[in-house]
This record gives sequence, structure tokens and C-alpha cells, in this order.
Amino acid sequence: MALLTVLILGAAAAQALEPIPQDSGFSGFIRPGAGYVSVKSNMVASFLGGDLSEKRAGSLFDSPGSKSSPLALIPFSLKYTFASTRTQFFIGTELTDLIRFDYSQQAGIKQEIGKLGIIQGGYLFNIISTTVWQDPYVAGYRDRIETNRRTNGVRLVWDRLFDSQLQLQYTYRKIDLGKERSGEFLGLNSAQRHLLDRNGNRHVGEILYRFDITPKHMWTPAFRYTRSDLNGAAMAGYAYTFQLNYVYSGDPFTVTANAFFGFEDYDERNPIYNISQTDDHIGLQASIYYKNPWGWRIFSSNPINFYVSGAFVDIDANIDFYDQQAIVATGGVLFRW
Repeated sequence: MALLTVLILGAAAAQALEPIPQDSGFSGFIRPGAGYVSVKSNMVASFLGGDLSEKRAGSLFDSPGSKSSPLALIPFSLKYTFASTRTQFFIGTELTDLIRFDYSQQAGIKQEIGKLGIIQGGYLFNIISTTVWQDPYVAGYRDRIETNRRTNGVRLVWDRLFDSQLQLQYTYRKIDLGKERSGEFLGLNSAQRHLLDRNGNRHVGEILYRFDITPKHMWTPAFRYTRSDLNGAAMAGYAYTFQLNYVYSGDPFTVTANAFFGFEDYDERNPIYNISQTDDHIGLQASIYYKNPWGWRIFSSNPINFYVSGAFVDIDANIDFYDQQAIVATGGVLFRW
């Protein structure tokens, strides 16, 4: 599993869908912010305009070095509610996705269906794509070449099933690289190169249950199953992730924190290393929101919130070349309407 996928799915905050407002009309948010990311990866080239690995890989048998980059973001969400039918249309990035470090855009519909709960369906698309290396296995004194990696798909969520705190979620993404040339530099034959093909499909199923211990404290255990059904069998695999999320809803502070661990097994032997890859991944994530005491607003918004957020993810592979690590810190302001 790619590092950014683990950041998106592994550091996810297991939270409920936002309730549908009681009044018809527009709502949404803008959350401008900036931050810093430090990454160790041989596979991801750049993200949001920042370089995340070196053009020259050096040895194919060593763990990657560290690369740092600034981040600047202006995510948003725009919604319109039909209160009489309990229906909401939306486009943009959801707040729960931002906590996941998922900057995909989503356009979809949310429908409240009485005691059955809330159902949401959306189409996921990328305005800003991640770049990876056409051939990550170029070593020595030759530069690697970047290519775009797009991940469009769909997401279905069923929350508050039968008035409970149970949530089920399924996400499908189609992974499409502009140019896939893995193994070309090493002179692998076509069958061996096909084993390294990173194009394909990814399916993620998640189940969680929220426990409201007190009005201010909520704990949410979650389990996530990921099937990376990629064209290359050496890149395809099954991942299992266990997570615990904590939310403190106070005034003026709100805190979210996550801890997760998991593992992934790949389908076939890697033709370069002659063994099947296995990964162990762990991570921590936390965000703090502060409601400003001065009641500052902009264009009739709710009072502005300030936030800081950080995450640490480590992927330990049995093949050192695929070791990955990321440290992310961001901060900014949140405007809600």
C-alpha cells in the first residue's frame, strides 16, 4: 500500500456523518492552512507541489532517505439542504476527510431515512493529483521521471443504522498512472514488469461503532479491510487495520486523536527481490480546534476556529526499499456557515 494511502485511510478519524440541518439553504466551510511534511519514500515523488523523494534512488536495497516540504491548502465544502425531504447535495472536501489527510473532492447526496439512519453516496475525484515515479527502480546516477497518479472513485456510507451508533462505509478507487514503466531500467522481461504494474482498483470496507462515554467524551473502535486489486500481482495485496479514535468536545477546545496498527500481505513474489512483500504499519494522529473567544466572524460565518494537527505514520516492509514514513504538521483557521 502506498504511503499516502495509509495516511488517508490509516490516519482516518472514525467520526459520524454531519447531521442534516433543520433549515433549507446553503451551508459549508473554508479551511485555509499551511504546514510541513517530512517523508521517507522511494515510491511517491511529490504531493501538493512539494517533492517527497529524491530523483536518484541510490541503492535498490536500502531504506529511503528523508525529504521535507511545506504544505499550503484551501479546502472547502458547499452544501444545499432541502429540509422538508431531509436531503442534502454537496461538493467539496468533508471535514472528516481533512482529518484523514484526504484532499480528494467529493460530489454527492446525503439522505436521512428516519430510524434507518443516514445514507450518503458520492463521487470522488482529484483536482490535485499525486505524482509518483514512472520507474521507481532507476538507480545510480540516472534521474527518475515523474508521472501523475489519479484515484477517482465512489464512496457509500450508511450511518446511525436503526438509531444506533454503528456506521458502515465502502470506498472504491480506480488508480491510474500516466506512465507505468516499473522495471524497465533493470531490463526485466514483460512478464516480470507486469508483476510490478501499479494501475488497478482499490476496495476499502470499514465498520465502526461510537461509544458516547459522557456528553464530552467519545471513543470509537474501527476495523478496516483493504483490497488493492492492482494489475501487478506483486503490488496487489490485502490489508487489515485496527483503529481507536477519541473525541473530546469541549468549549473552547475540541480534540480528536487516533491510533492505529495493521499489516498487509502481497499476492506474488516481487521479481526484483524474489520474495513476497509484507508490511506492518502503525500511526498516530491528533487535531486540536480552538473556538476564538472574541467571536470573530467573516461574511456572517460562525465564530472562527483555529486548529493545529499532526500525524505520524510508519510502514515497515520486509523489503527495505519499500519502507516508508511520514510526519505531517498543519495549522490554520476554519470558517463555517
